[in-house]
Amino acid sequence: MKLSDTKIKEIKNKEELLDRLMVVGKTSAVNKKIAMYVEKNYNSIVFMTADKISQEIGVSQGSISRFCTKMKYRGYNDFLRYLQKIISSEMTTSKRYSILDKTDDNDKNLNILNQEINNLQELQELAQTEEYAQAVELLAKKKRVFLMSNRMSATILPYMNYILSKLRPGVSELKYGSPEWENIDLEPAEEVVIFATIFPRYSRTLLEKTKRLKERGFKILALTDSRLSPVIQHSDVALITPITISSVFDVYSTPLLLINLLMRDVSKKIPNINKRLDEIEKLNKSNGSFL
Repeated sequence: MKLSDTKIKEIKNKEELLDRLMVVGKTSAVNKKIAMYVEKNYNSIVFMTADKISQEIGVSQGSISRFCTKMKYRGYNDFLRYLQKIISSEMTTSKRYSILDKTDDNDKNLNILNQEINNLQELQELAQTEEYAQAVELLAKKKRVFLMSNRMSATILPYMNYILSKLRPGVSELKYGSPEWENIDLEPAEEVVIFATIFPRYSRTLLEKTKRLKERGFKILALTDSRLSPVIQHSDVALITPITISSVFDVYSTPLLLINLLMRDVSKKIPNINKRLDEIEKLNKSNGSFL
């Protein structure tokens, strides 16, 4: 049976990637050349544009696009996004830097920008899903919202905490190692939703904490990068948003925009929101908060 004759599932790991490369590589001499290059350079490809790869291999850019279609992706950027998910656990900061240090500045900048544009375009579809609607309800209606994360994944939570705390009471950001983090287990689970952000490289401490809270009956709302993310099995609702790893550090533009969209829609569900926002403005004026 030909690869095009069957429905291909999302590649879950490096072994499945290599297996599919082998199948597609047999379809033509050009595809074999591309498959062999991807097999040997899959780590560095996430930092390269399609044009750069075509130059390296000596094939046309159209051949790269057709190869990605044969791999059952919508194009090079789509292939790149899924490739990032597969190798994200291998991409230490030092390894990224050593690869980027050898890359032309124009190539790596264009690659990151192209991926970000494609990532942002996916948000429209995500905002129409049942999971998104459930997330809005939980963030608007639960008595307490606890924002929880660790390591770099936690860097976007202060932004969300600032906005959501203006919209409603009962919002807290839990920092790893704090008394609030340790004592969250004592809260009445039925009144609480845990909003956890977790991106590669996935924090073991955070995964263990969400697993325990889930077992104790807490609602876990996870923001992560893939259906293959290890937090999925510990969450009640999961929002999947792509990130870009082809820089020294991960790019979180898309998760930040998604949070902004969530806050907009949460505000529509909160009774007397105009009154609350007016009162905040009065406090700002009385405190001389702004010039």
